[in-house]
Amino acid sequence: MGMYLHLLLLQCYFVSNFVCNAVAFVEEPIGGRSDGYCGRILRAQTQGTRREGHHEFRLRVEGDPESYLPGSTYRVGLLASSPTYFRGFTLIALKEGREGTTEDDYAGQFQIINDDDTQFMTNCPPAVTESTPRRRTRIQVFWTAPPSGTGCIILK
Repeated sequence: MGMYLHLLLLQCYFVSNFVCNAVAFVEEPIGGRSDGYCGRILRAQTQGTRREGHHEFRLRVEGDPESYLPGSTYRVGLLASSPTYFRGFTLIALKEGREGTTEDDYAGQFQIINDDDTQFMTNCPPAVTESTPRRRTRIQVFWTAPPSGTGCIILK
């Protein structure tokens, strides 16, 4: 019996100290990664004061799917609303309820589209980050969904 949940939007906090949206969706019903350091990186990025009511950034899965098809590839974009921009970011795909402290917490796999804008984080290989700190209004990567049975995934 498969689960089918609607697209959730959750608040998350990025390195750049701006508020953005995170996307979560679940598997569509059908019949070296982390060395533990990732969790410390992610906790460090979420410290600070959130700015309530500010939604300058949007994390979007192209096509706005409500679920994922295991093994399918999706284009994921981080977009800034004019006139805002961002210099730094970290993008991860976590299993729902996980913290990012173990290899098993991550799901799916990112693929870099433009290495002038993005790269895999050196100390946290499942995470995508900026290649150089400069003003950006948009980045895109591909994300390949995990195998069947993985459950809900949160992109943030």
